[in-house]
Amino acid sequence: MLDPYFVNNLRIDFNPRITVIKGADLQLLINNIFNSQYESNAYGGNSYVDDTGYSWSYYFPQAGANFMIRAGLTF
Repeated sequence: MLDPYFVNNLRIDFNPRITVIKGADLQLLINNIFNSQYESNAYGGNSYVDDTGYSWSYYFPQAGANFMIRAGLTF
Protein backbone atom coordinates (compact mmCIF):
# COMPACT_ATOMS: atom_id res chain seq x y z
CA MET A 1 0.00 0.00 0.00
CA LEU A 2 1.30 3.43 -0.91
CA ASP A 3 1.44 6.31 1.53
CA PRO A 4 -0.83 9.25 0.69
CA TYR A 5 0.86 12.25 -0.86
CA PHE A 6 0.12 15.88 -1.67
CA VAL A 7 2.12 17.85 -4.24
CA ASN A 8 2.10 21.59 -4.97
CA ASN A 9 2.89 23.18 -8.33
CA LEU A 10 3.27 26.82 -9.33
CA ARG A 11 2.63 28.36 -12.75
CA ILE A 12 3.40 31.94 -13.74
CA ASP A 13 2.30 33.36 -17.11
CA PHE A 14 3.63 36.57 -18.60
CA ASN A 15 2.30 38.18 -21.80
CA PRO A 16 4.54 41.09 -22.83
CA ARG A 17 3.37 43.46 -25.55
CA ILE A 18 5.89 43.60 -28.38
CA THR A 19 4.98 45.83 -31.34
CA VAL A 20 6.74 43.86 -34.11
CA ILE A 21 4.83 40.59 -33.49
CA LYS A 22 1.18 39.74 -32.88
CA GLY A 23 1.72 38.06 -29.55
CA ALA A 24 4.30 36.72 -27.15
CA ASP A 25 3.94 34.70 -24.00
CA LEU A 26 6.31 33.28 -21.41
CA GLN A 27 5.44 30.62 -18.89
CA LEU A 28 7.33 29.33 -15.85
CA LEU A 29 6.11 26.05 -14.35
CA ILE A 30 7.61 24.78 -11.09
CA ASN A 31 6.53 21.25 -10.18
CA ASN A 32 6.67 19.83 -6.64
CA ILE A 33 7.77 23.18 -5.21
CA PHE A 34 8.23 21.80 -1.69
CA ASN A 35 10.32 18.85 -2.95
CA SER A 36 8.00 16.15 -1.53
CA GLN A 37 9.32 12.59 -1.71
CA TYR A 38 6.58 10.20 -2.79
CA GLU A 39 5.74 7.17 -4.92
CA SER A 40 2.78 7.30 -7.30
CA ASN A 41 2.79 3.62 -8.35
CA ALA A 42 4.05 0.29 -7.13
CA TYR A 43 3.76 -3.40 -7.80
CA GLY A 44 4.79 -6.60 -6.10
CA GLY A 45 3.93 -10.21 -5.52
CA ASN A 46 4.65 -13.49 -3.83
CA SER A 47 6.10 -16.71 -5.20
CA TYR A 48 7.14 -20.10 -3.88
CA VAL A 49 10.21 -22.03 -4.98
CA ASP A 50 10.96 -25.40 -3.36
CA ASP A 51 8.51 -24.65 -0.52
CA THR A 52 10.27 -21.36 0.24
CA GLY A 53 8.17 -18.21 0.04
CA TYR A 54 9.46 -15.02 -1.56
CA SER A 55 7.80 -11.65 -1.69
CA TRP A 56 8.90 -8.59 -3.64
CA SER A 57 7.80 -5.06 -4.23
CA TYR A 58 8.90 -2.25 -6.52
CA TYR A 59 8.07 1.42 -6.09
CA PHE A 60 8.20 4.25 -8.63
CA PRO A 61 9.62 7.35 -6.90
CA GLN A 62 8.64 10.65 -8.50
CA ALA A 63 10.78 13.65 -9.38
CA GLY A 64 11.68 16.21 -6.76
CA ALA A 65 11.35 19.93 -7.40
CA ASN A 66 11.80 20.72 -11.10
CA PHE A 67 10.95 23.53 -13.49
CA MET A 68 10.14 24.24 -17.13
CA ILE A 69 10.18 27.46 -19.11
CA ARG A 70 8.08 27.93 -22.24
CA ALA A 71 8.17 30.76 -24.75
CA GLY A 72 5.60 31.29 -27.50
CA LEU A 73 5.54 33.79 -30.35
CA THR A 74 2.72 34.58 -32.78
CA PHE A 75 3.55 36.32 -36.04
